[in-house]
This record gives sequence, C-alpha cells and structure tokens, in this order.
Amino acid sequence: MSSINRIIRFIDEVRKTPIELVVIVSGPNFRYLVGSYIETFERFGALMICPGNNAYSLILPRLDEGKARNTGLPYIVYGDEEGPLNAIKSFISSNCGTVRRVGLEGRATLNYLWILREVIDGFTDSSIDDLLTTMRISKDESELANIKTAVRAIEEGIKAAHESIRPGMTEVEVAKVIGEAISGAGAEPRDVLVQSGPHSAIPHWLPSRRRIEVGDVIVIDVTATYNDYYGDLTRTFVVGNPPSDFKLVHNLVRRAHDEAIASVREGVTGAYIDSIARRVITEGGYGQYFIHRTGHGIGLEVHEEPFISQSYDKALLRGSVFTIEPGIYLPNRFGVRLESNIVIMLDGRVEVLDNYWPDPVIGI
Repeated sequence: MSSINRIIRFIDEVRKTPIELVVIVSGPNFRYLVGSYIETFERFGALMICPGNNAYSLILPRLDEGKARNTGLPYIVYGDEEGPLNAIKSFISSNCGTVRRVGLEGRATLNYLWILREVIDGFTDSSIDDLLTTMRISKDESELANIKTAVRAIEEGIKAAHESIRPGMTEVEVAKVIGEAISGAGAEPRDVLVQSGPHSAIPHWLPSRRRIEVGDVIVIDVTATYNDYYGDLTRTFVVGNPPSDFKLVHNLVRRAHDEAIASVREGVTGAYIDSIARRVITEGGYGQYFIHRTGHGIGLEVHEEPFISQSYDKALLRGSVFTIEPGIYLPNRFGVRLESNIVIMLDGRVEVLDNYWPDPVIGI
C-alpha cells in the first residue's frame, strides 16, 4: 500500500472522531504513513493532517528538504533563523479552520505540545495511538515480505554463531560474528544478545567480555531489520557437555513453544496462546521460572501489538505477526528461551517464518 493510500485510510478513521488536526512525529507511525524515517532531532518535524478537508503536509527543517522531496508528499520547510511557527500557522490556516481538538501520539514530546500552544489557542489534545495501532497490526504483502527477509538474515547470523562458537570466545566476539552474517545477508543487525553461562538466566543481558567455557549454556536472541521491518529469533545452545537438567528444560521449553504455535489461529486472543505455553511449563514443574510474556508483535517496532500475554484479550487478526518465545530461567545456573516468528496470513493460514533448528549441543 502506498503512503498516500495509508494516509487517506488513516484520515477516514480520524474523521469518525472530533479531532480537527493530527500531528505525527518522527518514529514508526511516521515511517508507516510517510514511507521513510526523517529524524529531525531537536528541531520540529511532523506530518500534519487536517482531516476535515483531507489535507496533509510535512513540516520540516529546510536542511531536510531533499528527504521531504523524495517522499512525494506535500511539504513546507522552515529555516533555523525563523523557526517552525509560521510554517505550522500557514498549514493550519489554509486547511483546518478553527482547531479545538488535536490528535497526538504518546511518543510526542512536551516540546511539540508547547509549540502547538503557541500557534493554537485553547485546544484539547487526544490520543491517536489506538487508531494507528489498529492500522499497523495487519500487515500487507510488502510488509510481510520485509519481515520474512529479516528473519532469513537472522537465521544466517545464528547459523554463523553455531558454526563458530568455541570455548574461549567472548560474548562480544560471538555477537560480532552474528552481526557480520546478517549484514552479509542484506539486512541490518539490531539487538544481538549473546548470554552465556549464568548470564543465560538473565533475559535481555547485553553481550560482555565474559569468555565462554565448556558446559556453558548460551542464549542467542537476535533482531534485525529489512526495509525497517523487524525479525526477532532466539535459540539456546550448550557448549560440550550440558548441565544434567539442560535437556529436560530445553525439551520442556520446546514443547511449550510448539504447543503455543499449534494453538494460533485467527480470532483467538494473545492471552489464550500465552496460557497454552504457561500450562506446559507449569505442569512440567518450572512455572515460577517462566518470568515474562510468551510473545509480542513485530513490524516497524521490535515490540508492538499484538502481545501474547496474560492480559491481552484482543482477538488476533489476519496479517498479525508476532513472536512465540517461552523461557525458563534458573538463577545463577542457566536459562533456555526459544523464539519463532509467526504470521496469520491474509488468507487465514498460520505460517512459521523460521526453520533453522540445529542440534542445541555444540561439539568441541
């Protein structure tokens, strides 16, 4: 779907509300509607929309005019010497009429609110997050293709790690191997987490200079983007002889992973899928060590709706893409997490996007 079509679709939804002006700041919603990121840092930059007459324009610093031109959208630029106020006033006066209610994202800073107050007297602000979230949950074919490409690249990174890991390597060195393989596959490495030994029991541990030892469990959690869309996979390995209960724990997490995926279908809730994974691990005697949700949506953000959690009671839609990633974490010993990316296709089929599952025991 083109940027203009997305903007028009969004305007149709906003017109069902009393909002008379929308301000979209730099970030994933801006990328979704405009088609590219334009980061203006401390300067004002936004997509502004007057839904009443279907008008929209980028308001950007003059130094970003080349980027604005490349979007193919209407734009107004301003210089540092003058600031953004006249550009904002010009757009509003020409397109919005009287503005009493402004739609803003939760990520908009107070500075944006203060600037708007200098231009518009006495307006009320409303959140537009739910409208944009609803639009972004269901991915179109091009978005799905981007996510699939990111996932393929991550698998290349994990494969490179599996083939390279040896005792004496540091977590940072393994992360570098993964990042280079992802780049070589044409994607952008993002968060590359390598968690070895007792670090594997700490979710989201950042790679350190710790050297990998024989018998270490290693959790490898990797995100990457392709055309700004995320993939996110986790595999768990052990170097040489595993701890006595590693296979039991690994098999239990894999069963929770597989049964959760088997429960996915259009119309079920994230809470239902989470309950399937949690039941398996709890019945296996490790419920207290499963300390996070079962998954989260992926797209232009690495964590977005839908959430596969105990509290997410919304029905899953076609086009939803999300992770399934149960885990067990034994403090000061080791952890196991296994993560796949799942999509409910636009025709209702459920597809697992990843398929690289090497032997978790790395021979030495």
